[in-house]
Amino acid sequence: MSKLAITAPSVSINNETIGIVPNSFTYDGGEGEISVRAASAGGYSAESVHGINAETMISKVTFELFPTTDLDAKIRRWKRGIASNVIQVTEVLPNGQSIARTFQHMSLMNAVERNASADGTVSLEWSGDQMI
Repeated sequence: MSKLAITAPSVSINNETIGIVPNSFTYDGGEGEISVRAASAGGYSAESVHGINAETMISKVTFELFPTTDLDAKIRRWKRGIASNVIQVTEVLPNGQSIARTFQHMSLMNAVERNASADGTVSLEWSGDQMI
């Protein structure tokens, strides 16, 4: 059975739809990393020990925007919303189904550089609670 790809998501921040640069959206759901170590049993014998690295159990969202005239005010508002921004991502697939991902308690983490040119973009990096 074939599957449909997520290719053109709609992104909203705090219930406001934001036009992003196509193909710039990436996310990490915050599942975290698994640490795998070897426990020595002596005599060239070992067994693996697996553990969840809780420090990595945060979601990350990145995307790019175009440097529009209203972007500076939005960036200021998002930066001030420490741990309170909500990012929702939805896509309606050709078969009519829709998928949704929600990222809560997000903070805009990076120092935001604006590339003010005809083909410039602005990169935003967010982090917060695990994806739901």
